Amino acid sequence: MRKFFYILGVIAAILIVTAGVGLGIVIYKGRALDAESKAYVDAAVPAITASWSQEELMRRAAPELRDSIKPGQLTAVFGAFSRLGPLVTYEGATGDANMSYFTGTGSTVSATYVAKAKYQNGEATIRIVLLKRDGQWMIQNFHLDSPGATPAGAVQKPM
Repeated sequence: MRKFFYILGVIAAILIVTAGVGLGIVIYKGRALDAESKAYVDAAVPAITASWSQEELMRRAAPELRDSIKPGQLTAVFGAFSRLGPLVTYEGATGDANMSYFTGTGSTVSATYVAKAKYQNGEATIRIVLLKRDGQWMIQNFHLDSPGATPAGAVQKPM
């Protein structure tokens, strides 16, 4: 009986150590993804909104976003955005990355951020959803909230 409890204790200790190591790896990787995705957003938002460049958004867009944009939609939305004028101050983004693992579909790495910026004619809050595929971040959704732009200020993949 004593040997049984000894073996059970060893198995429990191994499971606890394994879980601890796994949790440590997830935390380490999560922090790296947070830093990486924030840097991506902090580079992308000024590049896209400094002069309201459709090309800069499309260069960073996920295939699902590109496929969901109807002809003329991007021009209309960016026309509304451009009423804000050029970028004056980018205040940075807040948010984080997420790792999801589903049996059968594999893993997904995404990130959600909210960035604030001031433009010549007003302020805006930009909400961005990123996906990471093949080691590269891409924009899945790009939504701008501002009193200076029309309410239809979104370029996003239908959910």
